[in-house]
Amino acid sequence: MGESSDPFVIENEAGRGPYLIVVDHASNHLPAPWSDLGVGPDAMETHIAWDPGALGVARRMAETLDAPLFRATVSRLVLDLNRPLSSATLIPEVSETTAIPGNRTLSADDRAARVAAVYEPYHSALEALLERHTAACAARGAADVAVVAVHTFTPVYKGVPRPMHVGILHGRDTRLAAPMLAALGAEPGIVAAANEPYGPADEVYWTLDRHAVSRGLPNVMIEIRNDEVRTEDAQARWADMLVGAMTRKPGAADD
Repeated sequence: MGESSDPFVIENEAGRGPYLIVVDHASNHLPAPWSDLGVGPDAMETHIAWDPGALGVARRMAETLDAPLFRATVSRLVLDLNRPLSSATLIPEVSETTAIPGNRTLSADDRAARVAAVYEPYHSALEALLERHTAACAARGAADVAVVAVHTFTPVYKGVPRPMHVGILHGRDTRLAAPMLAALGAEPGIVAAANEPYGPADEVYWTLDRHAVSRGLPNVMIEIRNDEVRTEDAQARWADMLVGAMTRKPGAADD
């Protein structure tokens, strides 16, 4: 997909809703000078390079909630924006079972160049956007901004099936996660799980830890099984279901 020269794009920046939607793995784009990591085009369409379907879901959620959307424009194979700099998976040499030749034997200077070009501007821009949006919401008398990260996961990982349709990941703050799990668990045919297929201890909560948990803001990470969101209609269905689960008042019953 064609992408911005920046490692991020902000959509609906003037949104007035007290939410901020983040998609760390929105893109499978490999910008220069990392346009050839030695991975074939078929593999670049899979979960090793990005989160298929996540951006479509996030856009619908942002539209419904009138929220800003912050998304990456660089493949996670260049550098995983949702990892601490100390993570062994920041620049993977192997993703699941696929070797990434262009990530092998990187020098310290190579790694630093990726951090400077991709990681630092991404997180600096997200921090600045969150500060602007929280200030604007506070000026309107709105509640704390909730930061929502949208991801997708592969149905089978290293040969092991993952039966849940959606995972709701959270740390100690369950202000969003608890009601969402209750609402999604009541949906016919939907298997929703807490901190599955992985959780914060697996280093997958970095963006939320850095930008939301550190500020005491409500936060949640949504992981949808990617075979559930292959089409625009399916993405819209999931977005509507997730927004409904996020915004349903405690004790509210369906008509």
